[in-house]
Amino acid sequence: MTKHVGQFETTDGGARADNVHDLTRARMTRMSPVLEETWRYWTAKRPDGDIPTRESLEPRAMGLILGHALILDRVRPGTVRVRLGGRIPSALMGMEVRGLPVRAFFDLMQRGDAAELIERTFTDPATLELDLTSHGPHGGIAARMLVLPLRDRSGDVTKALSVIVPERLVDDGPRRFKILRQTLCPVDVPAKPIRHAPAPRRHFDAPAQADQASGGRADPMPGDILPGASIVDAAERTPAAPRVPYLRVVK
Repeated sequence: MTKHVGQFETTDGGARADNVHDLTRARMTRMSPVLEETWRYWTAKRPDGDIPTRESLEPRAMGLILGHALILDRVRPGTVRVRLGGRIPSALMGMEVRGLPVRAFFDLMQRGDAAELIERTFTDPATLELDLTSHGPHGGIAARMLVLPLRDRSGDVTKALSVIVPERLVDDGPRRFKILRQTLCPVDVPAKPIRHAPAPRRHFDAPAQADQASGGRADPMPGDILPGASIVDAAERTPAAPRVPYLRVVK
């Protein structure tokens, strides 16, 4: 069931949707300090309200986040891969996650839905919060996932900072997750200033303009170029220097 609370689109598998306030910060605080710290760090990187850039992330300042983090890369529409991954996602998958498509984290029957949700974090752009569950040999676990959009060097939204926070660590990977609840929130991006094209160079298209350009002279002087005249034409009209007669010796 999908409910819209303000600008938020929240889907809960038949359960009552919680009241959403301020980008679900209250829920993230109750559920995981890692999610709250991720949100706070991402927000601090956008003082002008724009989406942060991938290059602005500083690993040294992401101590609490780093082990849970994923850097996602939208290589083309509909295809998102893990560019970098921390130890927690790798432990959940039982392998190095770098290069994996992000849909590999999800249950086979929900990979299409998961890919569509994550795609919207780039195209809308939007933030995405997921409540997840997974069952394996060591029992079931719950997890939370947060996906926050980033800009690449060209300014396009093709990167994302994501974190996965399980309720406990397991070593029976790979774990595949089912989506229990999802919250998409559009990101308000400030309008970019309109860049006006430089004014075109003025061309002489009337005799009066040509006269004005040549200082009001009736006849063109060397170096004046009239409308429709090429540089060769102007050179041909330039009068040649007067010939100096040779000196003659008179006895």
